[in-house]
Amino acid sequence: MARYEHLPIYKSVYDINLYFFRLARGFPKDYKYGLAQEIEGLLTELMDIIVEANNIEDKTNKLKEGLVAIERIKFKARMLHDLKAMNIKSYKFFFEQLIEISKQFEKWLSWSKAH
Repeated sequence: MARYEHLPIYKSVYDINLYFFRLARGFPKDYKYGLAQEIEGLLTELMDIIVEANNIEDKTNKLKEGLVAIERIKFKARMLHDLKAMNIKSYKFFFEQLIEISKQFEKWLSWSKAH
């Protein structure tokens, strides 16, 4: 089994998981057990995708799944912000991290297609 802990993308996704799980503790119950849980599920799914992609030869489809999951997270995070469950500072930081992770997925996808 290939190691994944050394991958910068894994660290980035792990860190954003920790950040969001901590952030979601302060959400109103209506959002904590709805949108926040959905985002938490997608964030942990991203970690699974990284582990799986790192262990298969053709990574293309798996990495594309990761990019779709990121878009779904962005949409749901925007809803949390618009519903005033997430303040602008937290939303901005979270969204910027998602953009960086998306760039890492895209670079990995480009590398995978070239090899």
